[in-house]
Amino acid sequence: MARLIGDKLSRMWGQPVIVDNRPGAGGMVAFSNMKMTEKDDHVFTFAPASSVALSPYMYKSTQVDIARDLTPVAFIGESPMILAVKAGSPISSFAELLAAMRRQPDTLVTAVPLQFSLPHLTNELLSKAAGASLRSVPYPGSSQGASAVVGEDVQVVIDGLPALDGLIQGGRLKALATFSAKRMPAHPDWVAVSETFPGLVVNGWFGVLAMTGLNPKVVQKVNADVAKVTSMPDVVEKMAGMAIFPRNMTVPEFTDYLANERNRWEKALRDVGAKP
Repeated sequence: MARLIGDKLSRMWGQPVIVDNRPGAGGMVAFSNMKMTEKDDHVFTFAPASSVALSPYMYKSTQVDIARDLTPVAFIGESPMILAVKAGSPISSFAELLAAMRRQPDTLVTAVPLQFSLPHLTNELLSKAAGASLRSVPYPGSSQGASAVVGEDVQVVIDGLPALDGLIQGGRLKALATFSAKRMPAHPDWVAVSETFPGLVVNGWFGVLAMTGLNPKVVQKVNADVAKVTSMPDVVEKMAGMAIFPRNMTVPEFTDYLANERNRWEKALRDVGAKP
């Protein structure tokens, strides 16, 4: 996705946009690397929600303080968490899942990618809202968790739509619910969890950030041009193929959104006893 958007910006600006992968420590490696070039108005970070909203509370870092050192530039898009079961499961609806949770508390098991990940915390929020526990088992990654459901090792999987979409489309998983704000137009049969539990909305998302102190004119320029790119029909189509849905925000809107996300997940991590 970064390369897709970078290519469009390169053509728009008439100069190269280089994507430099810096994986590690939940994004903290990339943020630390960017801080070393903090006086450069041409360096940005393309980051997922987990790196910005969760990593600050999961990794001890003396090099970068995300809240202090980074500034939101442009929101890219979001993708809701999805709850799914194996195709052919005796649980065929979200209502049936809730009934089973309450009838047999703490016996149904959810596969999640990694402990304290966004899907794991989504599972905890759902259990709290329902008043009945879905036990979560962390797997090394999304593919392992989804395979565990297909193989009937566990009953439920919660993950982002990009991770589950292929198995859903292939008929191996059945989506019961989405944690989007409302039902997805492409999947009107997927119940929105917020219909039952108002406010229980969880999206994975992606955004562009820069070091605090960046020239405000540069921030506004990048924000406006990213919005143009993510509104292009071919980009919208390609992002949809990644199960990501573009959403434009002004810089103040993204700033407020990020603050709310960080506060929300700090509380959720604290409630489950997560410590860096």
